[in-house]
Amino acid sequence: MTGLIIAAMLAILVWSLLSDRLRRWQISGPVSMVALGLVAGFAVSGELVAGLNTDLAERSVELILAVILFVDATEVRGGFLAGERGIVARLLGIALPLSLVLAVLCGIPLLGGSSLQVVLIVALVVMPVDFAPAGELLRDSRVPRRLRHSLTVESGYADAIRSPLFAVALIAASAPTQQQSLLDVVEHAIPEIGFAVLVGAGTGLLAGVLARASVARGWASTHGVRLGTALLPIIVYGGATALHGNGFLAAFLAGIAYKSARVGRAPSGDEVMREEVSLLDEIGVLSSLVMWFVFGAAAVLVFLAPLDWAALLYGLLALTLLRVVPVLLALLGSRSTGRDRVTLGVLGPRGTSTIMFGLLAFNALDDDSASTVLYVMVVTVLGSVLLHGVLGSRLVPALGWRSAPPRARPATVGEEPA
Repeated sequence: MTGLIIAAMLAILVWSLLSDRLRRWQISGPVSMVALGLVAGFAVSGELVAGLNTDLAERSVELILAVILFVDATEVRGGFLAGERGIVARLLGIALPLSLVLAVLCGIPLLGGSSLQVVLIVALVVMPVDFAPAGELLRDSRVPRRLRHSLTVESGYADAIRSPLFAVALIAASAPTQQQSLLDVVEHAIPEIGFAVLVGAGTGLLAGVLARASVARGWASTHGVRLGTALLPIIVYGGATALHGNGFLAAFLAGIAYKSARVGRAPSGDEVMREEVSLLDEIGVLSSLVMWFVFGAAAVLVFLAPLDWAALLYGLLALTLLRVVPVLLALLGSRSTGRDRVTLGVLGPRGTSTIMFGLLAFNALDDDSASTVLYVMVVTVLGSVLLHGVLGSRLVPALGWRSAPPRARPATVGEEPA
C-alpha cells in the first residue's frame, strides 16, 4: 500500500504539470488518476489484495473521508438546507431512502446469494451521489443554479446520513448471526451516533466560537485560523472514535457547527469560510486524487476476475433507474418542472465517497462479500466517470439545457417587476 501511495503522489505531480492542458481536452483530474491507476494496478496486480487489506489503507481512507465530510459541511450555503429546502428535503428524505430500498430489493436476486446485510452495504456504497468525477456539471451555467446547488447540498448530506447506517450494516455483516442480534446492533448504534453528535457538534461549536473571538480581538490571523481549521476534522474524528462514536458523522456535524459559530449568517460568511478552509479544501482535493488513483489500481482486480453479468447489471441500474425513479417519485407534487426532475435524477454521479466506503467494506468483509462490494463499486464508479465525467458536456444539452438561463431584466422606473 505504501508503494501504491507513492506512485499516486508521482502521478499527481505529473498531472499537476499538465492539468490545464488536460482540462482543455475535458479530461478531469479523477479521470486522469483512474487511467494512471489502471496502469499501476496491472503492474502490481499480484500484491493489490494484500495492499488494500491493511490497517494503513483503512486508516488512510477513514481520515480522508473525515476531511472531505468536514469540507462538504462548511461549503453548504444559505442555512441548514442551503435555501433549497423543498428540493433538498425531498431528495434526502424521500428519494435517498427509496433508492436504498429499491437497491436492496434489486440486489437480493442479482448479487449472487449475498446476505441481506451485504446487499444493504452494497446499496449504501453505490447509491448516494458525489460530484467528484463531474465537477464541471456543477459549474455548467446552462443548468439552473437552484438545481446545481440542490445537488451539491444533497451530495454532502447524503454522506452524513449514510455513514451511521453503513457502520451498523458493517457490524451486522461482520458478526456471526448467532452472536449478533438486531437488538445488539441497534444498542451499539445508538451510543455511536450519540457520541458522534456530542463530539462533532460540541467541538465544532467550541472551535468556531474561539476562532471568532480570537480574530475579533486580533489574536489570530487568517493564516493561523486556516492552519487550526485544517486539524479540526482529524481531531474530531479521533475524539469520536476514541469514545466509540461514528467519526464520519462527527466530522460532518463539526463542519456545520463550526461554520455556524464562526460566521453565522454574516453576509461575508461564505467568503470568510472559503478563505479559512482553503488549506483543508486543497488537502481534501489532493487526498481525493490519491483515492482515484487507488481506485484505478483496484479496478484491475475486477478486470482480471470472471465477468459477472448480474453485478454488471446491478451497477448500471444503480446509475440509472434506481436513481431516476426515486427522484421522480420524490418530486411529485412539487413546483419543479418535468425537465427539472429528470435533470436531478440523471445528474447523479458517484465518486470519491463511493470509492472510500467501498474500500472500507472491502477491508472489513470476508473474501466473497468483499469481492461483491468491490465489483459493483468499480462498475458503478467507472460507469459514472464515463457517463457524467467524460460525456457530461453532451449530457446537459441532451436534457434540454442548451443555453444559460436568461437573467431577469431589471425593472425600469414606473414598470412592474417581472
